[in-house]
Amino acid sequence: MTRKAGDEVNSGLFTSAVSRRAVLTGMAGLGGGAFLLRLSTLPAQAAAGGELQVMAWEGYDLTNELSDWRKANGVMVEATSIANQDDVQAKFVAGNPPPIDLAEYNQAYADLYIREMKIVNPIDMSKVPNYNADNLFGQFYDQPTWFADGQHWGSPYIWGFNTILFNADTLVKPTSYADLLDPSLKGKIAIMDDTVSSWPVAARVAGFGEKYPLLTKDELGKTFAEFSKYRAQARVIALNQGELVNLMVSGEVVAALCADPSIITQTDQQNMKIEMAIPKEGPILWVDAWFIPISADNIEAAHAFINQSLDPAVQAKVAMAVVQAPVSKKAVTLLDEKSRSRIDYDAMETMFAAGLPGIPPRASDTHATYDDWVAAWQEFKAGM
Repeated sequence: MTRKAGDEVNSGLFTSAVSRRAVLTGMAGLGGGAFLLRLSTLPAQAAAGGELQVMAWEGYDLTNELSDWRKANGVMVEATSIANQDDVQAKFVAGNPPPIDLAEYNQAYADLYIREMKIVNPIDMSKVPNYNADNLFGQFYDQPTWFADGQHWGSPYIWGFNTILFNADTLVKPTSYADLLDPSLKGKIAIMDDTVSSWPVAARVAGFGEKYPLLTKDELGKTFAEFSKYRAQARVIALNQGELVNLMVSGEVVAALCADPSIITQTDQQNMKIEMAIPKEGPILWVDAWFIPISADNIEAAHAFINQSLDPAVQAKVAMAVVQAPVSKKAVTLLDEKSRSRIDYDAMETMFAAGLPGIPPRASDTHATYDDWVAAWQEFKAGM
């Protein structure tokens, strides 16, 4: 496939001509991230204290686990939940951005945040000793998504995938996205309003998965024409994870496309047996990283926070809580058996071989642009 000037894909972990992930509506994101801190066993790298303002993904702010670190360091954490990536950059592109000290980006937004919008402060890695090759898997250590132009811009701390979630008491485990088109499921499935996972799934079910996000405008049209079959099956396009939890617990929905497995923790608490299925078309991989925004005013506490997020014990707790995976290889042995067996950590190189996808091109004479995808997605949702 020939790429022309302007068709550069903002990849994450690797720069690849073939990607499988897109940006959320209004340059939003998906997926999945979390924050969790505890008192470190390492010597303090700098004084951490005062108020720390954090933007974390919806359902990932594990407040109870922050208590030891907060008390030990005199830190007051004010957490803001984000539903999509657009919630983050919208804070910093307007005038007078708020003094948010930590926020997240997934791998698709590296170039957008660092080079185009310039909303990211570099991280002083001397204050983040847990970021080291001995602790992190090679797929996350000093890769271009986080380390570029001789500086660190982000600190990866959690990775995983969005996939099919289903009610194991009422539904046979799906093996393909197409299984959700069974007539018996009409009005009983949900689609997430999360283009970071929904767009690449739409491309896959239309037969363009290997080309995503570099589709022509004609292919984009065919993609949503095919995906409309799933819209016809759906009861709702769920706005957030909380809405999906309520729908599944009530029994109104028995399966969801490309959903975040973190909701399993919430449904377990309500005695609902929700499981995840990996369809033959594959799940949607992602990696989330912490970054220090340009308007941060508690830099020392932000660095201490980042360092704690990479502590192996903290990594294990985060991964188990959100049903995802740690970036720390030392954390794997600290996982419970169920969490450890969910992913084949010996196959990391294979899983990441194709790289992680970025966003559609911002401008192109050949391919459908980001704006084209946004328009198509809005039209798709309007058809519900």
